[in-house]
Parts: sequence; C-alpha cells; structure tokens
Amino acid sequence: QASHIILFVHKAISHLISDIRSLAVPTGIGEKLGNKGGIGISLSIAESSFCFINAHLAAHQHATIKRINEFEKISRDMGTLLLQREECIVFSDRNGESVRRCMDEESDFLESTTHHTPQPADPEDDFISNDFEETRDDCYESKNPLVNAFDHVFWFGDLNFRICGTREVVDGLIENHLHDALRCNDELTMLMRFNNTFAGLTEGPLNFFPTYKFDRNSDHYDSSQKRRVPSWTDRILYKADADVQLLSYCSAPNIKTSDHRPVYATFKAKLDFGDGTKEYCTPSWETRRESRSEVCCIS
Repeated sequence: QASHIILFVHKAISHLISDIRSLAVPTGIGEKLGNKGGIGISLSIAESSFCFINAHLAAHQHATIKRINEFEKISRDMGTLLLQREECIVFSDRNGESVRRCMDEESDFLESTTHHTPQPADPEDDFISNDFEETRDDCYESKNPLVNAFDHVFWFGDLNFRICGTREVVDGLIENHLHDALRCNDELTMLMRFNNTFAGLTEGPLNFFPTYKFDRNSDHYDSSQKRRVPSWTDRILYKADADVQLLSYCSAPNIKTSDHRPVYATFKAKLDFGDGTKEYCTPSWETRRESRSEVCCIS
C-alpha cells in the first residue's frame, strides 16, 4: 500500500497551468518515516493558486492530540516549504511521453518522496478519548499558513479522526438513524469549531454513514475482536472562500474492496485573470479547430 496524489487537468485549461510544485512531509517514527504524513501539489491556474494535500494521520481512538500535531506540521510545512520549491514542468518528449523536470538540486528527492509506503497499522483498541478538552484554543486565530499562502486549498485523506463513544453506543446511533448525534460527537467537527489549527478550513455536511471500519467486501462494521468504533476517518476539507463552491460531498458505499469507504467531492472555483494584460497561449487543438469537451474539471 502507498499514498499517492494525482491531478488530472482538462486540456481546455492546460495552457493556464504554471508554477507546479510538490512536497512530501513525513510524520512517522521520528518524523522521518513516511508510514504517516502528507503529500502535496501546488500550482497556479491563470492567476489563482491552488494547493492539494493528501494525508494519512495517526490512528487509534485515543490519539487525538497526535493527529492535531501532525495536521499542524503538514499544514505549516506545506504553507512554507512548498513555496520554496523550484517550479516543476511537465512536457512531452519526441515519443510523445510525458516528462517531468524540476529545476532544483533536490529534484531526485522530490520525485522519490511524492508518495510514501505506510507500515502495517498497530493494534487498535476501542478507547474513548479524554484528550479533547486539552486541544481547545482560547484565542481562535489561525495557525494554518496554508490559508494565506494559497487562494484555494483542498486538504483530504485518511485523517483518522473518530467518533467519541463506545462501539455499542455508536452502533445504536447508526441503527436508529440518529445521524445528528453522530455528527455532534465527531472529533474533527468539534475541533474545527474550537481549535485554531483548523481555522480557515471548512467541510461539507456529513450526510453519509461513517466510512470506517468495515469488514472487507461487506456492509458490516468491524466484527473482529478489536471491534473498532465506526467513524468518519476519510475527509475532504477546503479553504472557506466566496470563490469556491461545494457542489457535492459523498461516499461510495458500493466500493467494498477496502475496510474504508472512499469519499469524493465536487467543487466549482472562480479563477482570477488579473488585470487582463497577461496573454495566454492558445492551445494547438484550438487553432486546429478540433472538437472539445465543454466541461473543464480538476479531480
């Protein structure tokens, strides 16, 4: 298993892309190993800057503070070190193959660290966290440099935040369709209200069932001896801004090959073209009058 991040850009807007950079931030053992951590890609579309981060944070029901610290470290490093990276470009060689070049001395490291392979998870106990009160900040000012470094930020992955409660209580809430009670006891939902590490970020409504942990190829939550508490571990956060609109936020319950259910979101973002004085090259397919899709997307 490994964590990856891939951006697909429609050719209709490919000529607007610039300033492509990537970075990996390990938070595993000694903050050196990549069994946990985040990987990010930033780029500009016209004059609007975007940052996409995929992360895998610390597991365990009781590891709330560790997850917060990892989230803060990844956000801080992405918001500062990512902008210090030299620009990377993608072009086609003589054979039509895509080639990626980074104009800095660390390009080999950059290529090798844009994904990381996790180690097997440690055994996990059902444990009600007593750490939440320690995470509350009295002064609610953002400690996340990402919200100021980029126009648009998308923060997602297996963030591993849990629902506070025992397995029996959470099972009962799910069986009785007490969805509001589940949301009120979700760690990340509470943290985003009270902890300034998450200030400037928001999330769509959790209108789907908890996405973890399922028996593989089934709709049953963990029936092993560990009986992990069902939780929304897989999340998609984004920078709260009037120029970005959330169109959908869902899980994919029919994909059962993992013990997680994948989640996906669709956004609509407004692009900045500055004062209109900058010229953008017309794509070659446009000059040849080729047919093209009317839909432009980044996923």
